[in-house]
Amino acid sequence: MATLAARAALSLPDPVIRAILGAPVEVEGAQLSPTAQLLIALERLVPRKEPQAVPDLEAARKDYDIVSSVMHAGVARDVQVRDTVVAGARGPVPARVYSPADASGPLPLLVFFHGGGFVVGSVASHDGICRFLSRHGGVRIVSVEYALAPEHPYPAAVDDAYAAYLHVVANLNHFGVACGTVGVGGDSAGGALSAVVAQRCVDDGVAVPAFNLMLYPAVDGMGEHPARQLFGRGYFIETDMIDWYRSCYSPDLERLFEPYASPLRAPGFGGLPRTCVVTAGFDPLRDEGTEYAERLRAAAVPVTHLHCDGLVHGFASFLSCDRHARRAMLKVAAELRCMAAAAIMSG
Repeated sequence: MATLAARAALSLPDPVIRAILGAPVEVEGAQLSPTAQLLIALERLVPRKEPQAVPDLEAARKDYDIVSSVMHAGVARDVQVRDTVVAGARGPVPARVYSPADASGPLPLLVFFHGGGFVVGSVASHDGICRFLSRHGGVRIVSVEYALAPEHPYPAAVDDAYAAYLHVVANLNHFGVACGTVGVGGDSAGGALSAVVAQRCVDDGVAVPAFNLMLYPAVDGMGEHPARQLFGRGYFIETDMIDWYRSCYSPDLERLFEPYASPLRAPGFGGLPRTCVVTAGFDPLRDEGTEYAERLRAAAVPVTHLHCDGLVHGFASFLSCDRHARRAMLKVAAELRCMAAAAIMSG
């Protein structure tokens, strides 16, 4: 009920929301969007069950999936969807394939890795995001499950993501891939996995992804960037939760300095694919995403940095009910379409 009420409240016009909430929140010259400010206010009234506060982790994961499904209800229902499996590091893992409604032949393909701090999240929780990106980005998407921590700590998720990408590349006809164009992408933790897959392909001398789409990526597991302090409390994802995710992902925190855990710490960025890095203005992970884009640019990698001033971490999860998030995601989808087209042209 609380989630449905939030959806209804977010549909109110911006002036009405401003009248309810009062003065806008401003930090470093950026203004929090009315809908993001309302979402934060509603969260304080009806606090979410944080994963680290739920004794049963499986219950926390189910709750995360249910809330995500409600928030994404109705998104791109005309997209073609089928469930399948792809290779993981320890055996097959579930995956879901999305194709635009009018797709009848090969398309560029995006292998997508969901967010959730490497602890929660699933194909189901990110169904709406993948539907939206497939429909508006004009690509086929394979959304991949991967081993979650703490049961499967780092590098289990990395190994699964890499194996899944290689499986798709080895089965282009099966997945209907146009011109061998396979990219990677993901949000938050999944954005980190997409970066690591690309870096590992360069390191191993195998087929590098054609492009990379990184939504508010968590690319520095041990970083203490200024945004961590600015937005570490009161902006949807908080420092305590980030620290808990971090400790679940790698009980040995020293391992989080490794480049495959923190791709921002890679020794080099040469040879990586065309990339779109998306950051949010009120996100504790803002600075590391921005720095990752800068490192790519310094290495002469084609990169687009889409910065969404007024939004918070995880804004893609609200695209069905937050008009500001939806507008941002339409820009993301347009950039995805452009990257896929450029990859086909250059191939």
